[in-house]
Amino acid sequence: GEYEKAQAGMAEFMKSYGSTRAAQKARSLQAELSVIGKPVPTTWGIEKWFQGEDQVDLKSGKTTLLVFFEEWCPHCKREVPKLQQVYTDLKDEGLQVVALTRITKSATEEKVTAFLTETKVGYPVAKEDGTLSTAFSVSGIPAAAVIKGGKIVWRGHPSQLTEDKLKSWL
Repeated sequence: GEYEKAQAGMAEFMKSYGSTRAAQKARSLQAELSVIGKPVPTTWGIEKWFQGEDQVDLKSGKTTLLVFFEEWCPHCKREVPKLQQVYTDLKDEGLQVVALTRITKSATEEKVTAFLTETKVGYPVAKEDGTLSTAFSVSGIPAAAVIKGGKIVWRGHPSQLTEDKLKSWL
């Protein structure tokens, strides 16, 4: 939770060890840290809603978990359905969950729809044009971010989130 301290520590690390193999991994973490505290984009670049458009208010400032995924990604196929339980448990407390895909590589809209049906994902899912992926510094998937009050408060891998952590933002 001490993101400014983490960002400063990361900057120092990169100064000293920026050319090492450890720095390659650290760059991903640095990109995640760099978006924390920034305002949420006003333009979302949503091209299509697969489901749940009427279940979410992206301009409300409510705590929202965004998960970036692709249908072909094996790690996404594991993590995206797990978030259904989080959504079920916390939606009445005010948590919004939105999954976002860009439909890359072998993915198609039909495959995304089939994936949602097979996995029984019931939270809102949309196709985005890359605006959000760029704004949230997504370079690998799955990726997740939490926004609250118009600001990015967390960014990382969805498996790093716990219900307790999410409850602390509600």
